[in-house]
Formats: sequence, structure tokens, C-alpha cells
Amino acid sequence: EFKKAMPGEPPKMIITDQDATMSKAITVTLPITFHRYCIWHILNKITEKPGIGECFSEMCKCIWGMDKKEEFDAKGEEIITNNGLQDHAWLSSIHAMRENWVPSY
Repeated sequence: EFKKAMPGEPPKMIITDQDATMSKAITVTLPITFHRYCIWHILNKITEKPGIGECFSEMCKCIWGMDKKEEFDAKGEEIITNNGLQDHAWLSSIHAMRENWVPSY
């Protein structure tokens, strides 16, 4: 049904939130479509998560200000360490899928 909703060729790229069911459907039905996660949804969730909102400004600068993967990883690690967020489950999971959302990747 998902493919039927899109006439013609599959899209070259699709942007969604991090819904696992949607991600799986895109992978299965649109294997050549480039799938990215919406940065707005990610940033919006950061402000809702306990313990992370305090470093929102730093995270935004990291996300939008780093041109290279290495720069992003180094600055991100610094923010996580300086704010004691090494064991934050949600942040760890979103960081693990950063290749799907970070502009510099």
C-alpha cells in the first residue's frame, strides 16, 4: 500500500521522523530511496528529554556548525562528556543513527 500512494518512480530521497515501522517500510519498499531523519523532529525531542535540554544550544551549534564528520564526532563527544550524558539511553540511540540525520554526513 505504501508504494501505491506514490505514482511513477520512487522518490530519490525521503525525510521522516525516527518511527521504526516507517523506517522499515521505506527500507523494504523503496530500497534505492535515500532515507534521512528530520532534524526538526530530533531537535524538538532534545528539548523534551530530561538532562539534555540544558545543552540544547551547544548541540545545535555542533549539528549546524561542523562541516566534517570528525569535527562533529569530536564536538559531540565533548558535549556528552562535559554534561555527564554518557549513559543517557535516548541520546546514545540517536547518536548511533547520526549518519541518517547529521547534515555533515
